[in-house]
Amino acid sequence: MKKILLLTSLLILTTQVKAEDVMQKLQAMIGVEPSVEVNLGAAMLGLLSGMTSEEKHVSDVMKNLTEISVRVYDLDDDDFKGDLNQIKSFINATADEMKALGMQQLAAIREDDSTVYIMAEMGADAMQGLSVIALDDDSELVVIKIGGQIMMKDLAGLMNRFDVDLSDIDVDL
Repeated sequence: MKKILLLTSLLILTTQVKAEDVMQKLQAMIGVEPSVEVNLGAAMLGLLSGMTSEEKHVSDVMKNLTEISVRVYDLDDDDFKGDLNQIKSFINATADEMKALGMQQLAAIREDDSTVYIMAEMGADAMQGLSVIALDDDSELVVIKIGGQIMMKDLAGLMNRFDVDLSDIDVDL
């Protein structure tokens, strides 16, 4: 599940729902440093896009990205003294706020030990942003923000390039 979430989130984008504020609030609530922290701005993403020019589908998606931020927190670490119920409540409230601001909820998992939201700001032909917040097995929290623009046609090409098959996913409406 973690690989699917990371791949999905790296292919999509996030909105300006004060994502840095969300990350800062979570950091304060959790009280431990992230075990993984990635911060890529427009300049670095532009460089990476140029370096992937032989992989046209990858380059097409990356060329319009402005930011990728990733934080992974190990909550089963001895240093973690936070309240998992408070974190789950914060995640749910943040997703509700994003929906109120017009973002589309692409996916949600609400189980006893997992809480996951994938939220996107959609335009007519492109995704304008994506946020992923995933609390998995009550032991790991992943927060991903991808900013910029991805044309849906470019995303489809990238999914074909990496043989992403979504046919076995059940959607209950």
